Amino acid sequence: MNKKVSGSKNVTIKDVANKAGVAVSTASMALNNKPTISSDTKNTVLNVARDLGYHPTAAARALVDGKSSNVGLLIPVKVDSLFFSTGFFQKLIAGMNRAANEGGNMISLQIVESREETERVITEAYRTKNVSGSIITHPTQEMPYLDVINEVSYPVVFLGEPPRNFPYVDNDNYGVTKLATEHMIEHGHKRIAFLGGPKNLIASEARERGYRAALEQEGIEVQRRLIWRSRHDEQMAYQEVMNEAGKVEFSAICISVEEQMAGVYRALRDLGKSIPDDVALITIGDCQLAEHINPSMTTLDLHTEDLGYLAAKKLIRLINGEERQDSEIVSADLIRRQSCGCNTINGGDKSKLKVRNSSV
Repeated sequence: MNKKVSGSKNVTIKDVANKAGVAVSTASMALNNKPTISSDTKNTVLNVARDLGYHPTAAARALVDGKSSNVGLLIPVKVDSLFFSTGFFQKLIAGMNRAANEGGNMISLQIVESREETERVITEAYRTKNVSGSIITHPTQEMPYLDVINEVSYPVVFLGEPPRNFPYVDNDNYGVTKLATEHMIEHGHKRIAFLGGPKNLIASEARERGYRAALEQEGIEVQRRLIWRSRHDEQMAYQEVMNEAGKVEFSAICISVEEQMAGVYRALRDLGKSIPDDVALITIGDCQLAEHINPSMTTLDLHTEDLGYLAAKKLIRLINGEERQDSEIVSADLIRRQSCGCNTINGGDKSKLKVRNSSV
């Protein structure tokens, strides 16, 4: 009876081939169940591989079938901005990881800080087969590396609507912000400020349109002085509110992303404003801080973990040739807490209203 080789060294496919008395190429085809190999040879190689404790690496499998078990999460943002988005990415990665585990895949994190670096990472992933496809976050109006993706047929799914026809998973950014602004209007507010994100982000533009649409349908004038912008981080949001709050009268703020929320709270506190008596607040995106901050924050829950899960499932199906190149919209829930003026307990109340794909 053959004994399993001690784990003192890594067993290679060459070891398997030598022990089985076949060429390395024959051993490789036998291990990958190629029909050109006879049953006797296949059984011999498989028995030897089992006895030796041989396990092919992900790189070796990629060389054989052209696919890796790794799927990428490609984040084209500055590292310091990523630090302020940890809550969002924790939920996103949790969803992705759940989908990856179901399919026997692993998540590979790819952080890039320039267009050139994004193009290089995609080209390298395609060339080496170390990553079979990527979920790409933060789509912008100009993404020149889309040409590279098309040229090499690299499988991608965008988290957020891209500027061209690629598969994506997203919320209805127009619809969620329209609902958030309508909720402020229902509380009697007419001078509602909007703290948006960077102009180059497609989601930022869609959310601003939702804000404008809610005001216009109620006959409320849209004032450019009430449209503010900051990066998706606490400090930049704080500075923007401090800079703009003294220039115009307002009684409410619609905050476009959860990463800005704490900065807005700090600024209003430093300005001596009471929430919600002086300024009511609502935020697009829910997080643990929203529930526990005082007063608790009314939010639109975007179900970020579901976004990650569905994006990863879609990507894995694309890699396996099982998915069409289409989009998927995740609904959102209005969670009424205290910052808007609703008299609810800190835990909040999920509205029955769900935001789905709105007509724009």
